[in-house]
Parts: sequence; C-alpha cells; structure tokens
Amino acid sequence: MPNRTHAYVKEGQPVRTILEHIKENNYDLVVIGSRGLSGFKEFLGSVSHGIVQHSPVPVLVIK
Repeated sequence: MPNRTHAYVKEGQPVRTILEHIKENNYDLVVIGSRGLSGFKEFLGSVSHGIVQHSPVPVLVIK
C-alpha cells in the first residue's frame, strides 16, 4: 500500500486545532516543520514545540 499524505486548512488556535485534528483522524505519525527559533523565543510560542509536548502520537520535526 502506498503512503498517503493530505493537506488541510483549518481555523483556530494552531496547537489546539492540530491536536484535535490528530485525535479525530487517528494518525500514526505527525510531520511538522520548525522555523528554527531557539531558546526563549521557542519556549514562548512555538507551534511545533506545543505539538511535540502534547501529541498522542510520535512527531517528526523537520528543521
């Protein structure tokens, strides 16, 4: 079976909306990009950081 990918556009708070979408669709893996922020800036509001911390499935962060 070939791998399938999908793209979605949704409105809302990014971390919460992505996490809800993950749970609703029973995904096995999340692949998300990182903007390359470091230190304090990342701690304050990185979407990828929030997904990694709260995702119920493994997350692959691409830098």
